[in-house]
Order: sequence, then structure tokens, then C-alpha cells
Amino acid sequence: MKRWITLIALTLLLAAAPAAAQSYEFPVEHDHTLRSCRGSLVITPEKIEYKTAHETHARAWRYIELQQVKVESKTRIELLTYEDEKRLAWRDREWSFKILEGEITPEISALLQAQSARPLVTSVPPVTEGSPRFEIPVKHLHKLGGCSGALRIYADRVAFESAERPDHSRFWRYKDIQNFSQSERFRFEIATFETGFVGSKSYSFQLKQELPEQAYDYVWARVYQSKFRRDDDRESCSVRQAASKAGVSRQAMM
Repeated sequence: MKRWITLIALTLLLAAAPAAAQSYEFPVEHDHTLRSCRGSLVITPEKIEYKTAHETHARAWRYIELQQVKVESKTRIELLTYEDEKRLAWRDREWSFKILEGEITPEISALLQAQSARPLVTSVPPVTEGSPRFEIPVKHLHKLGGCSGALRIYADRVAFESAERPDHSRFWRYKDIQNFSQSERFRFEIATFETGFVGSKSYSFQLKQELPEQAYDYVWARVYQSKFRRDDDRESCSVRQAASKAGVSRQAMM
């Protein structure tokens, strides 16, 4: 009898292990306009919570209450909420946290991506499978200067990866891309649903070698098939014809 009780208890413990493993807690520093405070950031499938002795800053957000989750780097995460910031002309309040011990892993990014109500912005891409169909060396253009890396085009996503500036690496599922364009021969731009200071956020890349036409058509078919209600097995040219009728051109997509 004792053996059966032990086996049942062990089975229940093992069954609960995956759920427990999806709870992550980090000691963090919360940035203020002036100074900062410390506490712990807890990430679970249900919510993100900031625990701190500063009661006026303690918060718990369900994912539906977060306008944007941004993994700025392995040790920095930003949460854009719907809370009004009265001191900043009623702008939506942003919470920025610096992780003091540990780091955001691909597994945590995968959890955030699965639970976030809106597209996840991350420099730490989730663990994914498959090799890129196309890979082009590029320079990501900043407001001043830029950083080198590679634009990789997969069956289910596009990624920019930079060893030079890992915090500028990004990962986009096709449904998270609003528009893309190649207005110049050696220029490629991606407009995302990421929230920026003014509207959505765009990324501009200087191509270090010519983009194969097949790569452009490959991305086109995946970005616009849902917008124009095309089936996955339709030829990319059919999608392009539908887009053309809607007033979208290869030279000016934005």
C-alpha cells in the first residue's frame, strides 16, 4: 500500500514539474525618471509581476494588460502598459527592468511569445527549428551609424542576427510584419507592429550583396498571403497580382 502511495505521489510531482519550470523569478532594478528601486520580477504563463518593498511601484500584469513586451537584451526587459503617465503628458507608462542575476533565455522568450496578447519584441529569439532558406549579409542602419549582421529568411520567420550588437538582433514571425519593401537595389526595409515613438517601428538594412529575386518573392508570399486571403499553396505571382490590384507595389510598400 505504501509503495502505491509513493508511486502516486511521485507521478503527481513529475506531472507538476513542467508547470513549475515555467515560473521564472529574477532580482531586478526598476528604472525611474529619477533614481530607481529594487525588487523581483516574476514571469509565469499567467502574468508578469513586479514585487518590491516600494508598494506604490508593485504591480502584477496579465498579458492582456500589456501593450508591448520588449526583451531589449538578455538582462533588460521593458513593459509598455495602458496605464497613463500623468507626469509625461498622459503618455502610456513604460516599465524598464535591469536583471541583476540570471538572464532571459530562448525558453523564456518562447513563453512570452506564446502568452503575449500582441507581437513580442525580442533580441533573444525563441528556440526554433529549420535552416534559413536565404541568408544575406547586411548592415542595420541606426539613426547614427549602424551594426553588421545577417538577415536570415526562414519558412516561418525572418531574423536579423548581429554578433556585433546582440541587443539589436530581432525575430519576426511573418504575421508580425506589417509591410516590407526594397525601394532601392541594395536596401531592404521591414515595417513591424512594434510600437515606436511615432506609430509602428521600421527596420532598415543596407544589403552587402544583391538580394535574390526568389528571396523577395518568398517573403512576399508569406507576408501578404493572409492579408489577401490566399491559400498557402498559391503561387507567389498570384499573391503579387492581388497585391498590385490593391495598390501595393514592390518599389513602395509603406
